Amino acid sequence: MAKIIISALVCLAMFGSLALGSPECPTPNGRFASGDQCDAYTECQDDVPIPKLCPDGLLFHQRTKSTGECTYAPYSSCKERARLQPANGTDECPRQFGFYPNGDDTKCGVYRNCAHGVASLTKCPEGLAFNEESYQCDWPDLVPACNAEAYLGFNCPAPEPVDGIAPEVDVSPEGELRYYRHPQTCKKYFVCVNGHPRLYNCGKYLAFNAQSKLCDFYNRVPECYELLKAKQKAKAERQTPSAAARQPSE
Repeated sequence: MAKIIISALVCLAMFGSLALGSPECPTPNGRFASGDQCDAYTECQDDVPIPKLCPDGLLFHQRTKSTGECTYAPYSSCKERARLQPANGTDECPRQFGFYPNGDDTKCGVYRNCAHGVASLTKCPEGLAFNEESYQCDWPDLVPACNAEAYLGFNCPAPEPVDGIAPEVDVSPEGELRYYRHPQTCKKYFVCVNGHPRLYNCGKYLAFNAQSKLCDFYNRVPECYELLKAKQKAKAERQTPSAAARQPSE
């Protein structure tokens, strides 16, 4: 009889402790997402919930069922961002942490990486622009805050009919495509997508072939091959001393 009573008391004690646990703490210790606020979380210490906030600009990421961390928005599992704490920005940064455009729609390839309210400038790969919506470098014409033409220094020419016939146009899922060699180098070219430019680079040993609309060997692009030979000849002449300079002094 005594054993039955003791067992009942133990069960009652266990049930009572569970009943007293906070619904905000799935486990006695850990960090857990808090409601619909992406930069808030609950830290549980022995079933005691303690509300906390991430540093301004960071979001809480639930890494496992009982652990989480504050991180940059692109790496957080919280995407809704229904509510955030009031911003505590500086002259350089809208918030203490985060990735932000530099505010110049003609220099979209540079963005601000803010940490503790101090911004460091980071560059996207050539020809791409920072997209604040996706936190990624993207085609300039897909970035609402970017002036693709001013940024790339190229305006897509209007299609001109030849003998009354409209020029050939490639069509992709993205829309109408037109191809143009870069006016200053054979290694680069522009693809105009629905009238807006995107910059491509063939690389060191290739040139853009306007006929095939592909990167090709220089000797298959006559106008570029002539330019390449002229540059190589000029470079060789600069590196070779003149005959007079080679004459020994008496």
